[in-house]
Amino acid sequence: MKTLLLVAVFFTAVGVEAKGKAKGAGKRAKVKTGLDMLMQKPDALLKDKRLALIVNHSAVDSKGRHIIDLLHPKFKVAKIFAPEHGVRGEVDEHVSGEKDKKTGLPVISLYTRHKKAPDNADLADVDLLIFDIQEIGLRYYTYATTMVLAMKAAKAAGKKMLILDRPNMAAPLGVYGPVLESKFHGGFAGYYPIPISHAMTMGELANYYNNRFQIGADIEVVKLSGYKHSLFYDETGLPWRNPSPSITGMQSVLGYHLAGSLEALNISVGRGTTNPFQFFGAPFFDMKKIVTALNQAKLPGVKFYPAKFKPKRSAYSKETCRGFKLVVTNRRKVDPMRTMVTIAGILYNNLPEKNREKNWARIGNGIGDMAFIDAIAKGEKPEILVQKTQADVKAFEEERKKFLLYP
Repeated sequence: MKTLLLVAVFFTAVGVEAKGKAKGAGKRAKVKTGLDMLMQKPDALLKDKRLALIVNHSAVDSKGRHIIDLLHPKFKVAKIFAPEHGVRGEVDEHVSGEKDKKTGLPVISLYTRHKKAPDNADLADVDLLIFDIQEIGLRYYTYATTMVLAMKAAKAAGKKMLILDRPNMAAPLGVYGPVLESKFHGGFAGYYPIPISHAMTMGELANYYNNRFQIGADIEVVKLSGYKHSLFYDETGLPWRNPSPSITGMQSVLGYHLAGSLEALNISVGRGTTNPFQFFGAPFFDMKKIVTALNQAKLPGVKFYPAKFKPKRSAYSKETCRGFKLVVTNRRKVDPMRTMVTIAGILYNNLPEKNREKNWARIGNGIGDMAFIDAIAKGEKPEILVQKTQADVKAFEEERKKFLLYP
């Protein structure tokens, strides 16, 4: 065993990320968001329109100004719809209806509703629905479902919908993962049959969904300027806003891509620590055993370190968890699918035998294919598991080409 694995390295919940960018980070581009582009000539699309906004705290321009403050009171903002985690703040819990504290505009929570979408009554006094939320490019990240449901609501109410585009935070990781099987279709954490990672912007995904699944909504995408799919978010030059409370930096974005689909297991994924989706563990794990197995897999672009941590909330709140810290050392070399199935297989082998199969089945929705997770549990080699997804991935990549707006 290498010396690295023998060293007693423990990360605590008060630790901080290593300084500097991971290898593979390029020079910053000068990307402008859809909101930036809208505000260059806003009257063309917004004048004399009664507006409803579906936004959260990520809806800022390249100078960090929030869309609500840019549009109100110059334009007629009738109401604001709040997705999961709210509008202005960063709430890692359900939000209820309220008023925007800064403007007094009414805020309607979509997340607490059964249908999680506006209804005809909500849109009766609205001419134009505007969607502007930062997403990270994963099927199980719920903002894309909020967008789909809003598109369907706009179609039903006969209203136009404007989608202000934003970068995919981890598009260079590419398309990967099983396509969502039919039993999970229509779920909030996975609505349509696409792979785990779609590598598209929200605007591109909206056009894909609208056409491929025949939603037929009247949508218009306000495009980004200066964006390429080869850029990670921290290479765009845009200000950072946590897209959700536990996505606190690029290491969290990458960790969510590589192992976020496993969160439904009886483990902590680091929520309630300073390193969410970098810490993974539980009170019952043998961390050295797990870390040894992970590093012996020689996964490109990542390293694993023993970690002992105590989350302040979420799974195993205030309990000492033992497991590993996932560190992406070169994001341009990471193989996300191989990494995910390797981590999954090793965690399966280290779960308590009591209720293990029932616990394991809970990740079906995140990974999207029950036969696939059964194959992981049976010890199928990672390279064979990855190969099983390739036909569907290639078919999706070919179909998505029609809807790409950027190089």
